[in-house]
Amino acid sequence: MPRTHHATPATAPPPNGSPVTSGPDAPRPGDLGGNGGNGHGSSASGPAASLPGRPHGPSTRPALIVLAVAVGVLLVGFIGALATGGGSKPTAPLTSLPTAKGAGITAIPGRRALSPIVVGGQPADDILDAVALPKGATVTPGSATNKGIGLYDHSLSFVIAGSEQRVIDFFRAELPALRWRIVSQGPPPKATPGYRIVGQHPSSDGYEWEIGVTVAPTTFASGAGSRETTSFVVRLFAVTDN
Repeated sequence: MPRTHHATPATAPPPNGSPVTSGPDAPRPGDLGGNGGNGHGSSASGPAASLPGRPHGPSTRPALIVLAVAVGVLLVGFIGALATGGGSKPTAPLTSLPTAKGAGITAIPGRRALSPIVVGGQPADDILDAVALPKGATVTPGSATNKGIGLYDHSLSFVIAGSEQRVIDFFRAELPALRWRIVSQGPPPKATPGYRIVGQHPSSDGYEWEIGVTVAPTTFASGAGSRETTSFVVRLFAVTDN
């Protein structure tokens, strides 16, 4: 009697929604969500669920605050330097001076006329601003002299129409008015003819300065009118401890 063979039915796919428990399509450990992939958790879905959370880095806010404070300090310093003249401009020369009582001749600022003896920023501005000259005085060409003594010792000669006494009266009045302390006056040393006045003035550069004005006797021009002229020498000297 022939042997009958029964065909084994093919395994049918599970119905929709039923989990696959065996075979190549069965889930592997770790593919399921939940505790240790034990099948009791729910499966995560979407790409975001499969990526670990990005850790939070250190905040940059404190560094930005420090930078802002530093910039603010620099701006305040820069504005303050501008307000106080920190890149300071040279002092503008005086354009006028009050004429002291008893001067007799109108006073004018001496800084411009003294420019031939201004060397390396000396004398200081406050000393130059404290020198008055009688209006009408002119510089004698080529008279600038450097005696080469101490820190600074220069002189310059002038001539003016008028008498010796008028020039003396002018400097006797103007020097004290400009805060020069008269330390001596009278005939020059070594029997030199004329009259000399010496004053001292402190300066912003830390030195004591002296001015010596030596007025020569009046001379008279020949010819009609016999006009009188007087020459005088202004000497500026920085006093040092040497």
